[in-house]
Amino acid sequence: MLLDDDDFDGDFGSDFAENFLFKTPLYNSIKLTERRRDILFNEEDLRLDGFCPGCSERRTFAKQSGSVPHGFQFTSHETYVTYVIKCTRHEHHRLRFYIHVGRADLAKIGQYPSFADIAIDESKQFSKLLTAQDRGEFHKALGLASHGVGIGAFVYLRRIFERLINSRFQEYKEAEGWDEKKFNESRMAEKIDMLKSHLPAFLVENRRIYSIVSLGIHQLSENDCLAFFPILKRSTLFILEEDKQKKERLAEEDAVRKAIASFKPKD
Repeated sequence: MLLDDDDFDGDFGSDFAENFLFKTPLYNSIKLTERRRDILFNEEDLRLDGFCPGCSERRTFAKQSGSVPHGFQFTSHETYVTYVIKCTRHEHHRLRFYIHVGRADLAKIGQYPSFADIAIDESKQFSKLLTAQDRGEFHKALGLASHGVGIGAFVYLRRIFERLINSRFQEYKEAEGWDEKKFNESRMAEKIDMLKSHLPAFLVENRRIYSIVSLGIHQLSENDCLAFFPILKRSTLFILEEDKQKKERLAEEDAVRKAIASFKPKD
């Protein structure tokens, strides 16, 4: 599957390397240009940002190794390269990628940790915000995307999205006096508008995410879904992160409120 050049906008050194190494699923080929060739194989001081499973945080990585054989002719031969990058904070935290270099394209054919493992580790900090069912399906979505199954990955993310909206409705329906029958009969955009004061601002502002997921299930190709999946995954993490911060702030406010109410001056 050859991804379009549009999937790699911002074709500057670190931007391209990050997109290819961290966000492109296995076996998805990209066009091999002279500039991309130089970025990956000739820039020995290459720096790029990505999630480090060892640190459990986003870090800057430096290229450690990964070159084509001396005298290799790109337009007439193909080869395989073991490409290693190391965390600049902890040198022993390393990611390995196995790259097929074709006459006109590039493709990752393996990596360690896996594409799914990196994404799963990145989402662990939000695990308490997800039910066991949501955690399992989020991991399934990542696993499917890592193996080139974009439409299936979209199905699981859509289920998580719908449960998030429905659970928030159940949480606040009595306090807000909402009508459940009206809610169930409403379109998703209308549901989001109804719940907007109780949802992350990113989700409210980017409610089109749901329509894109639905489109992916019914109309988009596997290629389209895989190209958009990194954006969808990142959007999901933005929503979870904002939701986490909001709940933490509410918990802190509640604790301060109780402390104020129970305060009694000492004699």
